[in-house]
Amino acid sequence: MSFEGLKVLVTGSTRGIGKATVRAFRDRGAIVAVNGRREEAVAQTIAELGEDDLVAAAGDLASAAACHDVVQRAIHALGGLDVLVNNAGVFAEGPVEEVSEETYDWMMDVNVRGVFFCSQAALPALRKTKGSIVNTASESGLVGNKNAALYCASKGAVVNMTRAMAFDFAPDVRVNAVCPGAVMTDMLTGGKELAADDPLIQQMHDYVPMHRIAAPEEIADAILYLANPASKFTTGSMLSVDGGSTATR
Repeated sequence: MSFEGLKVLVTGSTRGIGKATVRAFRDRGAIVAVNGRREEAVAQTIAELGEDDLVAAAGDLASAAACHDVVQRAIHALGGLDVLVNNAGVFAEGPVEEVSEETYDWMMDVNVRGVFFCSQAALPALRKTKGSIVNTASESGLVGNKNAALYCASKGAVVNMTRAMAFDFAPDVRVNAVCPGAVMTDMLTGGKELAADDPLIQQMHDYVPMHRIAAPEEIADAILYLANPASKFTTGSMLSVDGGSTATR
């Protein structure tokens, strides 16, 4: 897939799936805006990946004003916008009775508000380029998971928001979502290195029909497929990249 000269913003892209997605777009010719909450983390990511064809667009996405600011700064730095990847997200688990209002607000602000208002801010530029939006949802937006009702609610909102926006923005702008299963990122491991005999590895082996955890690069490849201008008849799609876990439930 070639994205030569296309202008891309990937939110939440200083680690994990977002960082792998930046690298994948850039390696295929795109100019990419890197986003994270802290300017230091964005600068470090750009330095690590190599500064060619990367620009900074730091900022927290927990408010509508911040979303608009990040998107507009990215558009200015890139000189336009062809693809928005709404990847920024947070995760916490626990039984419903232990979830605080602060945790509720934090997760819904980032996972739902951020997707909605970044999309709103990017829409005029994307209409000009007949571009596309790819949202990072989750298998947890398609099925329920134990001790994760709040996260499931936030990602379920992303799933149905994707469908509605695809309808609203057609035919000018395509909107799709990737729904990852277990991915080897800090969100899954808590930032720890996992040994081969770690209980989490065994748990995923038993849970996922493919008997493994995905690499971030595998999710990035799915995002690029949905963003590819050649996928011009694909909109409102939920692409599960979960090793078959939702197929069995």
